[in-house]
Amino acid sequence: MAYIILTLLIGIVLGVISVASNPSPYFAALGLVLVAGVGCVVLIGHGGSFLSLVLFLIYLGGMLVVFAYCAALAAEPYPEA
Repeated sequence: MAYIILTLLIGIVLGVISVASNPSPYFAALGLVLVAGVGCVVLIGHGGSFLSLVLFLIYLGGMLVVFAYCAALAAEPYPEA
């Protein structure tokens, strides 16, 4: 079980790095949702199933608003870095 949690935590770190280094808001928002999902799986591994579900649903609602705002302001979906 410890190896699974360690793998998920490494996945969170790699996901955050990929979000920070991505210039496109489309893929950055997708990366944030994936990182949130992995973080909620880590919470489930520690016994917080209801807390994980509530946090994920609230986070997805907030990310939907942020994604719509970023997509509306983005001039092009694939910007040059």
